[in-house]
Amino acid sequence: VALAGGKAHPALGMCVPIMIVLKCCSSGGEAYADLNTDIAYMLNRNDPVWFETAFLAYFDIAWSTICAQACLCLAKITCCNSQLQDESSALVKKGLECLDVSANTLKNEDGTIVNS
Repeated sequence: VALAGGKAHPALGMCVPIMIVLKCCSSGGEAYADLNTDIAYMLNRNDPVWFETAFLAYFDIAWSTICAQACLCLAKITCCNSQLQDESSALVKKGLECLDVSANTLKNEDGTIVNS
């Protein structure tokens, strides 16, 4: 689904990491047809800031947590493929960066966890 000019609505990007996690889980840990596309997406994503708070408000999970899970699922698939070692390392690094963002998002100013 694209808007005029061939650009997708930003909210559609919210589905991509979730779909990546589902594809990784359903692949049984094996490479799948559009694996390289998914790797490139996760390593080069540039999400609007409001994704983080929108996900937290509507789904009770930080957007960066979903992105971290997608990165680490992809890294698990790529780690045994010698041709994808660089991507695997980059995915782990990106996943850890996402988890750091998630930890900050899920804390109140006093250090307590949001919604606890």
